Amino acid sequence: VANALRDQILQGHIKHGELLSENKLASEFDVSRTPVREALRLLMEEGLVEMLAGRKVRVIIPRLEDITEIYQIRWILESAALHELGQNPVLAKKVSGELRVCLEQARQALDNKNVMQLATANEKFHGVLISALRNQRISAQFKTIHNLITLYRRQTLESDSWAVTGDEEHIQLVQFIEQGAIDQALDLLKRHLCEAKKVLREYLEQ
Repeated sequence: VANALRDQILQGHIKHGELLSENKLASEFDVSRTPVREALRLLMEEGLVEMLAGRKVRVIIPRLEDITEIYQIRWILESAALHELGQNPVLAKKVSGELRVCLEQARQALDNKNVMQLATANEKFHGVLISALRNQRISAQFKTIHNLITLYRRQTLESDSWAVTGDEEHIQLVQFIEQGAIDQALDLLKRHLCEAKKVLREYLEQ
């Protein structure tokens, strides 16, 4: 139940602020209310749903301060990964090869105008970048905000212009990594994250 609800939220089939009824969900999944209640508890821990007064549960409505914190975390982790790649050319070559696979998947998604495929490709791209840190504890902590990042990323990619611009910046970022131009990569990453945050804030304010 948790997996199904999570997918529906991340794919936008269940909207921000939508109330979730235990009875309705139990009927939909043909289970008792107990597993539904447990599934909702798991999604609360992941930050995808929240409890309101009267024990009502709804899908989160992202707040501007949430967005700021999430993108701050992304900058800390991804900039650290770029520094690591700058100090390890062998690792940089390996990671850039994996990033280019993600770029090809993103290009196919853009050609097909498939937002979900593009979001998945972008998710893999930034995941590969963070993997350069080779730190299992960081990776484990990152998973705690992974779904929120996925949710926000899908929202930003609803903008056709940003989807194209973001993809172009990913291509340039990989080129900088391959060239060992880490200072340029860091500048680009900062602009990239700032613009993505701006697009998302404007989307939510509308």
